[in-house]
Parts: sequence; C-alpha cells; structure tokens
Amino acid sequence: MAPRPVLATCLHGVATLLLAAGAALAGDRTSGVLGAGTPFETRWSAYRADEPGPTVVLTAGMHGNEPAGARAARQIAGWTVASGSLIVLPRCNEPALAAERRRIPGLDGDAGDLNRHFPPDAAEHAGDQAERIWEFVLAWEPDVVVDLHEGYGFRAAGSKSVGSSVITSRAADHPRRAMLLEAVNADIDDPERRFVALGPPVAGSLVRAASERLGIEGHLFETTHASQPLSTRCRQHRRLVASLLTDLGMADDSAGRLVDPAERRGVLALFDGGGTGPGTARFEEILPLWRVERVGPADIADGALSQFDALLFPGGSGSGQARALGEAGRGRVRAFVARGGAFVGVCAGAYLAMDNYSWGLRLIALDSHDREHWRRGKGTVRMELEAAGAALFGGDAGAVLDVHFAQGPMMVPAQGPPPDDAPERTAPEILARFVTGVGENGADPQMMVGMPAAARAGYGAGRVLLFSPHPEKTDGLEPAIGRGLAWAAGTDLVR
Repeated sequence: MAPRPVLATCLHGVATLLLAAGAALAGDRTSGVLGAGTPFETRWSAYRADEPGPTVVLTAGMHGNEPAGARAARQIAGWTVASGSLIVLPRCNEPALAAERRRIPGLDGDAGDLNRHFPPDAAEHAGDQAERIWEFVLAWEPDVVVDLHEGYGFRAAGSKSVGSSVITSRAADHPRRAMLLEAVNADIDDPERRFVALGPPVAGSLVRAASERLGIEGHLFETTHASQPLSTRCRQHRRLVASLLTDLGMADDSAGRLVDPAERRGVLALFDGGGTGPGTARFEEILPLWRVERVGPADIADGALSQFDALLFPGGSGSGQARALGEAGRGRVRAFVARGGAFVGVCAGAYLAMDNYSWGLRLIALDSHDREHWRRGKGTVRMELEAAGAALFGGDAGAVLDVHFAQGPMMVPAQGPPPDDAPERTAPEILARFVTGVGENGADPQMMVGMPAAARAGYGAGRVLLFSPHPEKTDGLEPAIGRGLAWAAGTDLVR
C-alpha cells in the first residue's frame, strides 16, 4: 500500500489543500500540518469513512484561555465515523494557547482576537492565520462547522457570559440545537448550570462566516470554566459532538472515547474531580512520555478506565476524592487495579488508598497513623532512600534528599484483616523513610521520623505506588513520578 499523504506545508492556496484532502483513502485517517514554519503551526486530523455521508469540520483553540475545547478536540481527533468525514483542527491559535491568554500575544482588542478575523460578507480576513483556517475549511467542503469554546460564567444563572450554551447560526438549525441541548443537559442536575440556546454567533467568528458565506449549518459549543474541572468541560464538549454525529447518522462506537487505541505512549488517567487540589496540572508538565487525560467521576462511571494504563490521584483531600467517586466509582477503581491497572497516589491520593478509612480504597495493607493530627503542616522535610527506592528517586541507597511535604499520611502496617472480597495484596515495600518532620496544630514532628515516605505493593494483577510527600513539587525529584508510573504500569511506555 502506498504511504498515506501527509500535508506538511503552510497552505496559502485552496487547490493545494484540495489535492491533499482528496487523496485521503476511504475508511482511513490522514493528518497534516497547517501553517508550517509559522508561530501558528498546528496539526490537523481527518477520518473519511467507507460510507458516504456529511462532512463535519471541527475547530477549537481559537482563544488561548479556553483549554477545554482544545483538549476535547484532541480527544475527538482520535474518533472514527461510520459514514461521511470528520475533520478536526484542535489548536487554531497556538501562540495564545501557549501563553494561556485569550488573544494572540502582542495584540489587543479585536486585532488579537482570532475569532473576530472571519468577516461574514467579505473575502478579506484580518490576519494570515484566519486566512489559512478559512482555506482549510473551504477545502473540505463541509456540511457542518463546529467550533469549541468556553465562557467564564453560566448563562442560565444570569451571567453575561455565553458560558454553557449552544450558539447556532441559522434558524433552520434550531431543531438540531434543541436535540443537542437535551443531550448535554441530561448529565446536569443544577438548572443554573444547564446549557441554553443562543444565537447568532458574534460577527467575525468562524462559525458565522461559514454559515452565512457557505450557507451551511454552524454551531459554537460553549462550556463554562468557572467552578468546573477540566474533565467535566471536556466531557460536555464530547457529549455535544457525539450527539451531533449521531443525529447526522455518522457516529460509531468510538464516539465519546477519550483516547485513540492507536496511541503508542503510556496512557494516564489523571483524576480532577472533587477533592483535587490546585496542583493537578503539574503532573501534565512533568510526564512528556505519557498521554495524560483528565478524568472525573462521570468518566469513571462510564467505564473510561478501560482506555488507560494507569490512574493517578493527586493532592487535595482524600475523603473529598472518595466522596466524588462514590461507592460505585471506588469499586470501579479497585476493579481497574485488580485487572492489571496501575494506581499512583500522591498525598491525598495516598490517603485514598489506605486501609483504615471507611471510604478508603484498601488497595494496600497500610493504615493512616495519628489521624487526629493529619493537619501537621507543610514544608521541606528530609527522607532517606531504601535500597528499593534508590532507582525510583534517582539516588543511592542511604542517600538523604529534601522533599516537599504537605500533610501527607503517616503510613504504618495495617492492623485489620484484608477485605473479604479483595484480590491478593502483596506486602508493602518501603521505598523511603522520613528523617525529619513538621509539627503544627498539636502534631509531634518526631512522629514522622522513620515513617514511610513512599511505599508500593501489588493488588491482584495490578500495582500500587503511594507518595506521602510531593516529588512533583520538589526540584530534581519530579522524574520519580514518571519512573513510578512506569513501574506501576509494568511498561516501557511503548504499547
């Protein structure tokens, strides 16, 4: 078979893109680069099914402070369709996304707002990137254009923001918009957080230009970033797009998936539901060898863990994470590990795995000691490496290292019997021990001395690794998280 075409040039002419797009094999995926050699250089993906059907072009990342759209589009780029074509451009505005700001860096007002650069009634665009995106859309001759965004507040609660809305460009599309609203709102109990219908899109937006100039269906899907984890917002985007594809007769069993099965890196589910602290994003920064996706309780309830090699629970509140999961969710986590999944818990995530809490996962035969004084303080402490932990932390056995501590658990051998229905749990192996401690709110700092700072064990066919302190927040110790994941997943990261 001839190699699949890859578009890797900066496109300025529609004919060039039509040639590359038309070369896509039926039932096959193609990908390429838009704006190569420019600050806006970004990848696109297209899947064309064997069966004819509509063409949907999905864009995201117009505004750099709206990460859920770009993240969800990356997930959707791994979907297939039963008919027609699905084309995804996940990161339209790379400079703004890198800067985590709404506008193109160095430009203010509408001059820096990429989604104001697509005039609905003229051929001239306000910038080179808008022209490239417009030519990209034209080349695919779409029937539907969808752009993923985020607002700052809930429109249903009275905010002036367009957050949590479906913005449709043409009156003829309203029946489909009602279906989309019904689908996404099925997951939302709070009336003030439900999605509402709005329209038309603002002048200068891609969707309005596509709808008015091409006479096609166009929607903006707007989630709300206030008071909602990233996993929830991505899930809402996926739900809306999956519902659209279903209504168009295009969806197959990949709709809603977070990870393409063809992904060659290790795939990590990073929990960001209730009980997680503000440092969750740090794990994404320090794990370049892993495909990291945020997951929440609803994703776990849907069985999403089957798509992952490993699951990491970060700092925050162990009891809060347990409440967010619920009894059924905790059971799904235990089943994931028992089947061979990897579990890594850091601080609060370590508490979650403990044996002597009613809400604990009981993945490892360790109890949390001196629970009365769990608020023992934060700061830099020292730990000594055991032989088993030398490779993990990148030091020699007996080496003493500084590490950031923030009220993690004091781990001691479990006093009670193992759960009746638990698979085999191997004896915990201690990787490092504290040699100094902190003591606030009545806690004795000497109690920490000699206590495990990190431990690991087997649970059924899976593996469990717990950190009481925070290597990811300690200069020089960040690689311990990646090494620990590799051990827990039993993988060289090539699947």
